[in-house]
Amino acid sequence: MEPTTQIPQVGSAQGGSGKLSFRRWLSSLSRMEKILFVILAVVFLAIFYITLDANKYRAQVHVIEGRGRVGVNPTTERLDFGDLSPGTQTVRRVDIQNRTAIPLYVAVVRFGSVSELMKLDKNFFILPANAQTKIEFSVYMPASARIGETMTGRVFLFKIPGPWQGDDTYRRGLAPDGSVL
Repeated sequence: MEPTTQIPQVGSAQGGSGKLSFRRWLSSLSRMEKILFVILAVVFLAIFYITLDANKYRAQVHVIEGRGRVGVNPTTERLDFGDLSPGTQTVRRVDIQNRTAIPLYVAVVRFGSVSELMKLDKNFFILPANAQTKIEFSVYMPASARIGETMTGRVFLFKIPGPWQGDDTYRRGLAPDGSVL
């Protein structure tokens, strides 16, 4: 007589549903694996929050024929630098306000063809608690630009809360002009 082994069927009384529940899976982890799981979950949620909270702008500039001609679109939803003839420049500003008691690390990331022409007056800086500032984006259209070309891109403005240290005047609760924040 040959020995037989009995394999539990999926959904049978012996084998259960065939799925490992989250609680069982969690209890099967070692202490170090649980700590690593919690750290990774917190990092994932933080990155998810920062990405979701980022200001996202479409950027665009159109090259027109002529000399010294500038046409600006007054929209606030995009960084539209309008129509520029070669050799001209235009500036767009973005206001940033920190209405929290926590300093913010501000980072601007740019993609696309317009990003090669775009200059920022500040990037990668700390915005103190209860403060505001402006970031200026300027585009200079070089003389070598092709007439009729539209350059586009995306701009992401990340505001990351954290225990950053900024200018000493802000840590003492004073604005640069000496007034109380």
